[in-house]
Amino acid sequence: MAFPRSGTVDTQTYSGTKDLVACKNSATQAANLAANDHLKLDTIDFARPAVTGGASGGGSGGAVRLDTTTTYSNTNGAASLGRFTLQGGKVYRLECQAGEILATAGSVQIQWADVTGTPVLLGSPAIIYSATFATGEGSSGGCLAFYAPGGSAGDVVLVEVRITAVAGSPTSIGDPAKGGMYAIVETY
Repeated sequence: MAFPRSGTVDTQTYSGTKDLVACKNSATQAANLAANDHLKLDTIDFARPAVTGGASGGGSGGAVRLDTTTTYSNTNGAASLGRFTLQGGKVYRLECQAGEILATAGSVQIQWADVTGTPVLLGSPAIIYSATFATGEGSSGGCLAFYAPGGSAGDVVLVEVRITAVAGSPTSIGDPAKGGMYAIVETY
């Protein structure tokens, strides 16, 4: 017999819920496709705590927020569309699927990165090959990372899904009509 109120407990807040943002892109990303750019995730599917009126990210006051309003920038340490702000002192699970790329031939490699200062790559990369890639290799799936940025609740960290390498000349990535991009960032 299960104990009453049994379930997952966040050992940092001692509560039974996790902060999270599940998000996607609303349009195909047809620009900013070079190494050191990042995915333009701009639509929140679900957030806990819930997004409240006028909030520009997932969960006002939550440990995970997605910037959905700031102009795109690939400058490290700057606010930007598609970047997540994480609260220090917690452990996070970061996951992303990029969808398909359009290119005559080639690939795009993505990986989670802490871009608060000098970029630090996190977890394992994913490589997405165009459907016409000559060798017929398949994509490697999504990228996943577990990250404990340290610090305290007053510290903030910026993370993004960074494009780390490009082969060929991709013209777009993440067409929403063909699956699009999808990411989930949650306290763990």
